[in-house]
Amino acid sequence: MVVDPRHHRHFVCRRGQVLRELAEEYGGVAVSFPRTGTHSDCITLKGARECVDAAKRRIQEIIQDLESQVSVEVVVPQRFHRAVMGPKGCRIQQITREHEVQIKFPEREESATQDACPVENGSTSPEADSVPRKCDIITVTGRVEKCEQARAALLALVPVTVDVEVPYDLHRYIIGQKGSGIRKMMEDYEVNIWVPQPEQQSDVIKVTGQEASVERARQALLDRVRELQAEQEDRALRSYKVTLSVDPKYHPKIIGRKGAVISQIRKDHDVNVQFPDKGDEQQDVIVIWGYERNVEEAKAAIEQMVAALQEMVSEDVRLDHRVHARVIGARGKAIRKLMEEFKVDIRFPQPGSEDPDKVTVTGLPENVDKAIDHLLNLEEEYVRSTHTYTYCAPDMSSAEDFPTFGSGVAPKQTSAWGPKKF
Repeated sequence: MVVDPRHHRHFVCRRGQVLRELAEEYGGVAVSFPRTGTHSDCITLKGARECVDAAKRRIQEIIQDLESQVSVEVVVPQRFHRAVMGPKGCRIQQITREHEVQIKFPEREESATQDACPVENGSTSPEADSVPRKCDIITVTGRVEKCEQARAALLALVPVTVDVEVPYDLHRYIIGQKGSGIRKMMEDYEVNIWVPQPEQQSDVIKVTGQEASVERARQALLDRVRELQAEQEDRALRSYKVTLSVDPKYHPKIIGRKGAVISQIRKDHDVNVQFPDKGDEQQDVIVIWGYERNVEEAKAAIEQMVAALQEMVSEDVRLDHRVHARVIGARGKAIRKLMEEFKVDIRFPQPGSEDPDKVTVTGLPENVDKAIDHLLNLEEEYVRSTHTYTYCAPDMSSAEDFPTFGSGVAPKQTSAWGPKKF
């Protein structure tokens, strides 16, 4: 069959890919083209007649397509060519396969690339598109309708830039520590994000990339802004603060043993409570801060504790120091149980105290009276049990300890010279 020599290259290029496809599709038919330079327009097809006829019709269709091919120029700034191509040209290869076109990129002009000053997040400032240059024109060749489809696909790959309004005071949170936040967002959405320099105090962040990716990144930025603003509002709400004047003598009671009482108040009401340090001028001021409602509830709880403490009385009772250890019990277990039972606080004198018998009981009047009665009963019980089981060493010369029961046998006397021998 006759094929115009100007179309021969289409069949034999790319290592004869079109010829291989014909052979695979039409039963292994062999298509031979004349040698380059012979200027012959005759090609030879060998194979089964049905396969040869079908392959011939297909070649004629391809030639008709080639005859109707046009070239369309697509203007894409050269700085975006790499993004349009994709990794190893995968995006361009996909377009050429899907739309059956050829795409040719211009030679790269190094002087055409203008670098902008880098900013803290590692991106560069986007620039306005200039007048199209030769290095910006991509040529698409194929049938008219296919070229238009390929052109639309190419333009869809061209990065676009959108402005996102982000309050300046939130930029540092968007960027993250050492730029980690902005880098992660650029990697996740395959876009470039430009944050203005701090001295500009601009609220505009620019996002560049494919349209779909840019839209997803824009939405992610806005979501992050809403999240940060909610955190700011929450911090403002949590900063509600009140001060409470409480006599320092009640502070240990409010704090509790190892901070147990105040820790429970903090946990129950989700607030912070600060007591004055030793060197502070105002030793009676307690500061509470958190959400307003929680702070007021915590304040009421502390005031209620203080009111209860103010109603309490302290009374001293004399308790024989010898029974203190018995009252306290192993590791203070007995005295803790007693204090919980009567809802009082019981303090014993320190070792070496001038008055070792004085014990102080603090609590509500009726509870103090009951606790003192119980302590005195314990003392009496312990003292009685101690006297009952107290024994003295026997007196060897006492007739009461060693009474005489009849006449006993006198022991034999021995002389200094030993026993007598009879």
